[in-house]
Amino acid sequence: MGRVIEPLTVGYDWEMAVLKRTGESVGEGDVERLSDELRQRLPWGQPGTDLELIESRIGCVTSFNELLRKSERFDAELRSALSRREWSLLRAGTRPFEREPIGSHIHVGTFSSWGEAVRVQNGMARYVAPLAALMANSPVYRARAGEYKSYRVASFAEWCSVPQQLVAPEYAQPSWGGDVCSKLAWGSTVELRVGDGASCTRAMCEFVALVAGLMWHVAEGEQSTETTRDDYNAMMLNRWRAAKYGLQAVFSWEGEESQADQVLTTMVGLAEDGMRLLGIERRELRLVRKMLAKRQTQADFQLAVLEAERGDPYRFTRALANIQRDPRAFEKYLRRAPALAAVEPDDPVSDLVRSIGKETPYPVLLRATPLPPAELDRVLAAKVAEGALTETRSPMGTRLFTRRGVGA
Repeated sequence: MGRVIEPLTVGYDWEMAVLKRTGESVGEGDVERLSDELRQRLPWGQPGTDLELIESRIGCVTSFNELLRKSERFDAELRSALSRREWSLLRAGTRPFEREPIGSHIHVGTFSSWGEAVRVQNGMARYVAPLAALMANSPVYRARAGEYKSYRVASFAEWCSVPQQLVAPEYAQPSWGGDVCSKLAWGSTVELRVGDGASCTRAMCEFVALVAGLMWHVAEGEQSTETTRDDYNAMMLNRWRAAKYGLQAVFSWEGEESQADQVLTTMVGLAEDGMRLLGIERRELRLVRKMLAKRQTQADFQLAVLEAERGDPYRFTRALANIQRDPRAFEKYLRRAPALAAVEPDDPVSDLVRSIGKETPYPVLLRATPLPPAELDRVLAAKVAEGALTETRSPMGTRLFTRRGVGA
């Protein structure tokens, strides 16, 4: 029997914001012209745009050294073009006071079988939350801060990276927008979409290598097992914890509570064989290893800048773009940053009940909780039965919930 992935290839769609001096986007037309110029200067590259974002697409590569070399070349050409225009680059998971989250979409190939690609899509679901925690980089979103280290993941990237569904390969259809997607309808890869936009080239390339090694493990070495209801609920809970706490999260993992850094260290071990095919050893994940040792994320780097700018999202945006003129700004921060402690997670059921006021609509609760819809229904039914909530209907039939004591 041949390999599921043959050969192992990687690529990415790495989105970045291009800003005026004021911190606002330069606009879609100017970004398109910038992309055209970069394609002329980098004939092997495929840079493009996504609305007002520049998108680095370096094509299909087969080694970490090629990945890093081409990524650094793109970075140098992009920075040169921006300097001539007196524009700045923002590498983050959101534009802090404008619309549209910013993602790092990682592609791993080469798949030939639809069924195997869907099996790997399903198998990657349990690893989504730890990877989201590692790549968390959006702690300021639409001028808000303080609730999440990844508002992008918490908001489902405004429906561009939605929680994973598990599907039977025999009944699966081409789809777009899940945290992990089989892309055989468009090419030959499985795509991880959950990651926030990365802050620096080295970090992005290390994330790609780790994801590729992990997909290789799922495809070639991990036995498929049935996912129970409790397993799936834990995946969704972990996704929310990743968004909220980053690498300070504590995950529900294999029936126990495990710290995010410990889970990811185990995942790096699982990814070793696949990473070696790309020519990189685990010891060479120098930024990832330092992040895990300190539980520091790119989001924590942003929060340090936000604190220095007294919480003002506009000043923060300009300051962060200015700091990122140094392409190794995050690496330098990481060297001097303190180690952070793991955080005991909140109880999502208690949070859910507290969020309910008078006649809170069911669709609002769906977006306000990490619980999958089926589990949410079970929790609401139990709370109504014990008298903590009452349920009524709107004239259109929408379920409405009121917490006991509210509006009495």
